[in-house]
Amino acid sequence: MDGERIEIVLPVALKEVFEDVSPAFTLETGDTFEVALMLNPEVPSYIATGTAWSMAFSNPQYIQEVVNTGACKGGVNALGYSPLSFAVRGSDAVEPIYRREDIAAFLLEFKSIAITDGGTSGAQFSRLAADLNIEREMQSKLRLLPGGGPMAALQNGDVEIAGLPLTNIAPVSGVYAKALCPFDMDVHIDLAFCLNAKANLATQRFAHWLLDPRRHDHLHRLGVRQTVETVVPDHGSTD
Repeated sequence: MDGERIEIVLPVALKEVFEDVSPAFTLETGDTFEVALMLNPEVPSYIATGTAWSMAFSNPQYIQEVVNTGACKGGVNALGYSPLSFAVRGSDAVEPIYRREDIAAFLLEFKSIAITDGGTSGAQFSRLAADLNIEREMQSKLRLLPGGGPMAALQNGDVEIAGLPLTNIAPVSGVYAKALCPFDMDVHIDLAFCLNAKANLATQRFAHWLLDPRRHDHLHRLGVRQTVETVVPDHGSTD
């Protein structure tokens, strides 16, 4: 089946989710993807360089910056929300921690915590530590790493915990979210996208396909929540 190419600007926060869902779309349509991967705050400046793109994902505020330039077809399209979560190695055997006092105790228990330096989840972790009044205790524990670094460090055994959006944890085998921040703590990661004003039909097909309600359960298992009402994660299968 011959298809078109879709040029995606993708944040690290959605890397594993995209790698999980995109093959099914390609199989169904024949359309393929070319991906430019970066941290959320880098998306507007990347697009401003004039590099070719057809669809961009990021946090809503960064997508709004792109929309404000007049480069988009329509406005900001909400994809969902991903809770700030803390992964450990192993299999998911118990319900994760999600009460604020338990999260604080959990973070204080370990000696090494990897977070993304310069990304949205790293900034949200700073807000969380301040809210839990454990900023000072966290200073010696933190390992600030580039995008993709926290999960790699966890998998390699270089750190005990990785603080990431649930979207970077739920699709990954051999790790699980031991602690998950409830939405009322306001440290979740909002996810959105926009389409280039000159986006081809394949890009428009993918946008409709991704937002189809039939994708909701699958995206939920991969760490994307459709509302901010869910507190306890669905930590079952990620297929």
